[in-house]
Amino acid sequence: MYRIVLIDDDDARVAILRDALIVEGHSVPAILSWKALSWQRVEECRAEVIIADASSPERDVLEHIVFLSETLELPVVVLGAPEDEDTMRRAIRAGVAAYVAHGIAARDIAPILKVAALRYAEYRQLRQELSSTRTALNERKIIEQAKGILMRDFQIDEAEAYKRLRRLAMNHGKKLIELALMITQMEDL
Repeated sequence: MYRIVLIDDDDARVAILRDALIVEGHSVPAILSWKALSWQRVEECRAEVIIADASSPERDVLEHIVFLSETLELPVVVLGAPEDEDTMRRAIRAGVAAYVAHGIAARDIAPILKVAALRYAEYRQLRQELSSTRTALNERKIIEQAKGILMRDFQIDEAEAYKRLRRLAMNHGKKLIELALMITQMEDL
């Protein structure tokens, strides 16, 4: 089961939610108000999920939720959220794992948490894949620049430039990207 931090300003509502979570087997190490909220407090609780009430009159509640999701890399379940499409899109783009605009019953909590955890795991995987893809594209760009430098300086074709880059990298025990970076940096000098 999950360690869940609750963020809500309504004591009566949060007590009901806390009790329902505990009955489901979850632990609730902290209940924080929006005013007392800090990412350090959430981190100290070793939270695995954050459930935040978005119907608070505090301004910028969604921005706080986005910050928590991105900073702590935890699934965030938003309850009592505004039903406007723009807010929903912003929340989803920010990685909010579940967005519930209406009230929920105690029996709804378990499936919402399961979906949120699965969705967040998928979101993290997509972010990691995107990061890996960007890195690979940037490396490819640098390798292409290095090949272009070799082609120009040695009057060789692309295949020969790549062959020389690979051979040089292998002879010096370096990765192709490391050698390509050295060549492009030397060109900049």
